[in-house]
Amino acid sequence: MKDLHFGIDIAAAPARVWDCMFDPIAYRDWTRAFAEGSYFEGVWEAGRRLRFLDPQGFGMEAIVDTCEPHEALSLRLVGEIRDGRPVADSPLHAAPARERYVFNRAPGGGTRLVIELQAWDNGFLSFLNDTWPVALQRLKALAESTH
Repeated sequence: MKDLHFGIDIAAAPARVWDCMFDPIAYRDWTRAFAEGSYFEGVWEAGRRLRFLDPQGFGMEAIVDTCEPHEALSLRLVGEIRDGRPVADSPLHAAPARERYVFNRAPGGGTRLVIELQAWDNGFLSFLNDTWPVALQRLKALAESTH
């Protein structure tokens, strides 16, 4: 697996950025970069399981390892989903990938959001390198809007 890092400065407090990132409706908006109609099922709490899906039932399963509201959240990606069902032979069962989101206070009251993740070097790296910056720009626009 390869380590990837993305970051963005957002002119909003960490609590606002956190809320936009993990709110079910806002999540559908900023994650369109990955797949139109993306959504999640589950709760963003330590020890809880989440499913990240597209409208066709393809996606990933994850476990929230740590959740420090407005500061950091880390996930362990433990499985793939196809047609709404877990993939029995997913390589993630043996070697989970990880994602970490860190919300740092920036000068002037804003937030420096840092994304750290692992990805397989199987053609997916290019997709992630292309889409994460687009998704983060949309998240920035949501967080900086006044509703």
